Amino acid sequence: MRALLFVTVCATFGVLLVILPWTEHWTDNSLLLASPALRTFVSNGFVRGLASGLGMVDLWLGFWEAIHYHESPR
Repeated sequence: MRALLFVTVCATFGVLLVILPWTEHWTDNSLLLASPALRTFVSNGFVRGLASGLGMVDLWLGFWEAIHYHESPR
């Protein structure tokens, strides 16, 4: 059960991190409206690519765990 939850969380956060940085919700939110410098930094292509890359690693980790899961005998 714990492995299924881990895979689900990894897949969900991975997909979210791959897609979200390239939408308008990434920079047009209430947390960044107060800080123009932080908004400029977050809208940089390198930061968006870094977040998407982290999402890809998270997806890979979840799927790797799903494929290589072996329950130890008790």
